[in-house]
Amino acid sequence: MSHRYKVGQMLDLRSSPTFSNRPAGPCEVLACLPHDSGPVLYRVQSLNERNERVVDEIDLTPSSATKSTPSALRSVFSISVQRR
Repeated sequence: MSHRYKVGQMLDLRSSPTFSNRPAGPCEVLACLPHDSGPVLYRVQSLNERNERVVDEIDLTPSSATKSTPSALRSVFSISVQRR
């Protein structure tokens, strides 16, 4: 069985009664985890929190959400080096 979703793809994470602290909502696929048998797993990060989670493919659905780039990443900055 192969992975249905790709790294970088935006998906919707379903809430789970088993994991009450897992928020439902848009998330980004960070990695497709290897497997020989059993469920297909992904490492994802929700747009609403900083934690990364490992989730089963059945907990994910396609999403219309898009990734937003924080303004801090868009700005150009420079680093000055002082000589002694």
